[in-house]
Amino acid sequence: MGPQIIQILYWLALSTWFGGALFVALAAPVIFRIVREADPMLPTVLSVNLEQQHATLLAGTIVGGLLGMLRKVEIVCAGMLLVLLIAQWILLPHDQGSVVQGLVRSALYLAAVALVLYDWLFLSRRIDTARKEYLDHADEPDVANPAKDRFDQYHRESVTVLGILLFLLLGVVLFSAGITYTVALR
Repeated sequence: MGPQIIQILYWLALSTWFGGALFVALAAPVIFRIVREADPMLPTVLSVNLEQQHATLLAGTIVGGLLGMLRKVEIVCAGMLLVLLIAQWILLPHDQGSVVQGLVRSALYLAAVALVLYDWLFLSRRIDTARKEYLDHADEPDVANPAKDRFDQYHRESVTVLGILLFLLLGVVLFSAGITYTVALR
């Protein structure tokens, strides 16, 4: 695989990952605002305790679907970037500046992967469990209210994780800007 192909694939994977995360981060508040303004009633969720929370549940379901798709894209992009980062380490010149940039780029990438794995394997499951418990016990405030509090806490943590992920990926982009290959002419 030639250096130019590696660069094209690298930027394609990195920009797709960053762009997907940025889209979800920007779209989520808009979705919540628009759905709240519409004030829908969900016919399959009947409960007095959920009055005026149907919009939040619907918007959360929409954003949850986007996040689920984003996780799949993130895993594919992270896998591609792993292979391409290894290829860069093999093909890049090893002067002091490029090694430092490569180390920073690799560290930011690994931190981003760790966040994606944390979100996918732990946080999203906690959110789903709290949401399900909240809905299943909506008519029992003693059970539903603590579940809603946990859901809200995990949601805030999810927003924080997404923000940190964007920061890390932006760092990868910035430390990738100066990548150059020396190609020997024959």
